[in-house]
This record gives sequence, structure tokens and C-alpha cells, in this order.
Amino acid sequence: MINIHKALLVVLLGFTLMTAQLSAKTAATVNGLKITVADANKALKVLTKGEKTWKTLPKDGKQQLIEMMAPSKLVAYVASKELTQKEKQTALSGFWMQKKMAKVKISDKEAKKAYNKMLNASKKMKGKEKIPPFSKIKGSLKMQLAQEKVISSVMKKAKIKLK
Repeated sequence: MINIHKALLVVLLGFTLMTAQLSAKTAATVNGLKITVADANKALKVLTKGEKTWKTLPKDGKQQLIEMMAPSKLVAYVASKELTQKEKQTALSGFWMQKKMAKVKISDKEAKKAYNKMLNASKKMKGKEKIPPFSKIKGSLKMQLAQEKVISSVMKKAKIKLK
């Protein structure tokens, strides 16, 4: 799941880079795709905590920065050309879900309560499959609960109309 998250971040960073203003000053091109000075400065702000700008960066530093930015630019371009609209929508909704889930805090107490509920349901159904100890599934259980909370909040706002 983390690898998917990283891949989505790379793709979305690239989409962001692609949608920069066309009139912005160009710092470099990669296969004809522009990387603007504004894009470079945004990256430098993160990488150097605001200590460097495109203007103050030495030539070898500029080359290194562009080589670091190029993969996301190229991946975003290829993705925009090769992915179907449905695949783009799926990637975007998956990224959004990951972003929202990261903000949801699930306590150990909440996870333990859900775990106990699962154990009781299994006993009532006389399930033969053994449920792993809480310590082994706590992380995945917390992720599942976070996902349920995000979906629940979206569904609360939903206005469903049958026609």
C-alpha cells in the first residue's frame, strides 16, 4: 500500500508539474516537457528548506535538481497519455483516500474494541479459521477502521436519488 501511495505521489507531482503556467519562465526541458523556474523553486523550497532558489543554485546543482525532477515529469506525461480516464480517476480517488486516511487517528482502544467484536462474531459463527492475535493485526485493523471512517463521512454527505 505504501508503494502505491509513493507511485501515486510521483504521478500527481508530475501532473502538477505539467499544469504549470505556460507563460512561466522555463528552467529546463525533458523530452520537450517544460520544467518551470517556479516548479524548480517549489522543489528547492522543500529540499533546502528555503535556503536555495533556482537563481542562486550553481549549474551542477541545477543539473542535479532537474535530473531529480525529470522522472516524475516523464511518468506523469506517459501516464496522462496511456491511462484511460477510468484509470486516472481510480488513481486519483486512491490517492485522495490515502491522504484522508493518513489524517484519521485510530486509538489502540478503538482497534481493540473492533478486534473483540471480530472475535465474538467468529465464535458465534463457529468459525474454524483462527483469528491472529491482536498484536499481529493491529496495524491493518487500524487502517481498515480509518478507511471505514473516511467512507462513512463521505456517505453522510451523499444525497442518493433513485430514478
